[in-house]
Amino acid sequence: MSNKKMILGIAAGVAALAVVGIILKRRGHLDGIIGKAEELGSDLADKYSNIKESARKKFDEVVEKGGEIADKLASQADKAVDTAKTTPTARA
Repeated sequence: MSNKKMILGIAAGVAALAVVGIILKRRGHLDGIIGKAEELGSDLADKYSNIKESARKKFDEVVEKGGEIADKLASQADKAVDTAKTTPTARA
């Protein structure tokens, strides 16, 4: 296929798409499609926001729970150290 035929084919395709676009615009179909696309985009943004907020809450809960566990372990370690210091060792 020569370059000339390929260029003519591409130009014909672009012209056909332009005609279809004009027809859809005049009949109002394009407006409906654009409205639906905007609505879909808005819905996706809301869902993303909800998922992001949920993940943030879960992260905060996990961090808080981890802090509680760390405090409990530190307290137990301190008690074990105190017990070890006050318990006399047996000498043979």
